[in-house]
Amino acid sequence: MPSTFTDNGGIEKIGLGEQAGTWGTTTNTNLDIIDRLINGVGTITLSGTTHTLTTSDGSLSDGMFKVLVLAGSPSGTNTITISPNNADKLYFVKNGTSQTATFTQGSGGNVSISAGKGAIIFADGAGSTAAVTDLTALFSTSQAIDGINIGANTPGTGAFTALTVDNVVVNGANIGHTDDTDLITLANGSATVAGQLTATGDLATSGTVIPSGDTASGDNAAIGFTSAEGIIITGQGSTNDVTIKNDADTTVIAIPTGGTGVSFAGTITTPSIVLGSTTITSTAAEINILDGVTASASEINILDGVTATTAELNIMDGVTASTSELNIMDGVTATTAELNIMDGITATTAELNHCDGVTSNIQTQLDSKGTGTGTVTSVATGNGLTGGTITSTGTLSLKNSFIDNTSSAVSTSTSASSFTNSSGYPVMLHAITNSTVGGIWTITIGGSGHSYNTQDGTGDTSDTVAVFLPNGASISISSGTFKYFAVQMRPG
Repeated sequence: MPSTFTDNGGIEKIGLGEQAGTWGTTTNTNLDIIDRLINGVGTITLSGTTHTLTTSDGSLSDGMFKVLVLAGSPSGTNTITISPNNADKLYFVKNGTSQTATFTQGSGGNVSISAGKGAIIFADGAGSTAAVTDLTALFSTSQAIDGINIGANTPGTGAFTALTVDNVVVNGANIGHTDDTDLITLANGSATVAGQLTATGDLATSGTVIPSGDTASGDNAAIGFTSAEGIIITGQGSTNDVTIKNDADTTVIAIPTGGTGVSFAGTITTPSIVLGSTTITSTAAEINILDGVTASASEINILDGVTATTAELNIMDGVTASTSELNIMDGVTATTAELNIMDGITATTAELNHCDGVTSNIQTQLDSKGTGTGTVTSVATGNGLTGGTITSTGTLSLKNSFIDNTSSAVSTSTSASSFTNSSGYPVMLHAITNSTVGGIWTITIGGSGHSYNTQDGTGDTSDTVAVFLPNGASISISSGTFKYFAVQMRPG
């Protein structure tokens, strides 16, 4: 019986009594196939977006490797088809390309391996419905690690001298970042923050925040935070609720018990108060101007950016116009000079409305109408007319030479199937067929065609036609060609 091959590896099974003298060669090839199936590592060079991973019967092929190292420069996601679709396959895959590799065998599930990643996959060889499964996805990455000793003898406790999670470093008493490892230093009952402490939400504590180097029972103030009261500055004296001192421990600002006022130590001179980068230089008299002001912040903000002088604002003194009347000026961009053009105008609304919708130069239109009173007094000679001065009566007549006598108005042809008048003038055309057959013409005027038969019934003579064609009209013949003579009717 002839040789057969295994379904999954393509190993040749030599038939009984077959391959005399070549049996050893086939056996060696089979051993090489088995070696590749068990331990083979093969580089698969990808290009484009598709590749076929084939297992060939009886010969070494790429589909026999146990470990697939994907290489090359695919132009996009590369679909790798495992062939044949009835072979069971187990692959260890490393995707060394810059694109995703998708393994498929049939219409069942596929497995995609991202660039730079790896996976253990198997194909079930189910034929046209074969599926590829990612075994790696079923491993411990999706399961909890429970009862495993990590850095300790007791399961689940975990003991580390140092730990780095992403960029967070925990080492002894310090917690920090890989670029700054001692941002927080822990001790019994305290935590020292070496960097900036930023909170995007509420910062709440039931204790106090004590300035560095001070104690809660000392002479300096302590700042307390509570969720209900916000920030509280507590003074240490018996007469003041809040005392703010300088580095020399000298009182600068004192707020007495009951909030009856604020006392400033020493003489306040200008500049006395700085808010951000702005120095407040207002005098008491200037600040007192606000005494009794009841305007809201939005009402005061209306003046934000006003650059008008006192004199300019005084122009509004005595104005009695209503809001609706002033709103008429809303959006006006005219200059003073443009508005002054209206100074002295006495035209009524009806008279001004005569200009409504006018978009052209009125004077130019009037000038083009001439200075007459509507009566024609003369007609210029030209364009085929004769004329002269007209008083109460007069006549107009055509010139004897009302058609321009010029050779440029003539066109001819000895072999044409159609003629279209595009001269801009009416044309008188005479045509005769070039053969004794034909004589059925189509004349198109105003887009409408009209059939005209000039056949004389005699088979040995040509047929003629004479027609007056307006500009844009055309004439054509049903068969054959014709010659014509055309004269444009140009005014003389």
